[in-house]
Amino acid sequence: MKSTLRFLLASFLLAATCVPPCSAALSEVQMQAAYVFNFIKFVEWPADTVKAGDKIRVCMIGDDGLHASLSAFNGRKAGEYELQIMPQSLDSDDLSACHVLYIDEREQRRVVSILKSLGDAPVLTISDISGFAERGGSIGLLYRDNRMLFEVNLAATRKARLHLSGQMLNLAANIFGR
Repeated sequence: MKSTLRFLLASFLLAATCVPPCSAALSEVQMQAAYVFNFIKFVEWPADTVKAGDKIRVCMIGDDGLHASLSAFNGRKAGEYELQIMPQSLDSDDLSACHVLYIDEREQRRVVSILKSLGDAPVLTISDISGFAERGGSIGLLYRDNRMLFEVNLAATRKARLHLSGQMLNLAANIFGR
């Protein structure tokens, strides 16, 4: 049953990102962008932070390729929210101005300090760094057997006052911080 749900979500994730003509094979970066786009549909931010119809600021640290792929979603709706793809760097003073922050695996040495700098700001953190969710990030992307999976850290999302839908949690490969 769980594998059927994963297949359906994966199919949805890929189908939702394709605009005809759609190539049969997506690159890893395109898949990451599709997952980020679709995760947003399954997250609720605190009412005092963002409301339905508001813009969700999506920031990235460390991957220009992902930024280019996500830029295709700029201005598009993800569920109730319009996406605003922002260029981001570690030199920025206020990462908490982001609603979603993608941290590339090349920033592995700095990930702990980045997460600490966010404190309890309502920011959904996503990364492909190994063990990211286990180390305090919201959602960690994994690659196993040519498939993309994800892990969730509920303690981190609660600290950020974010609510993830049960549908999304049912599809997670691992859930930490229950």
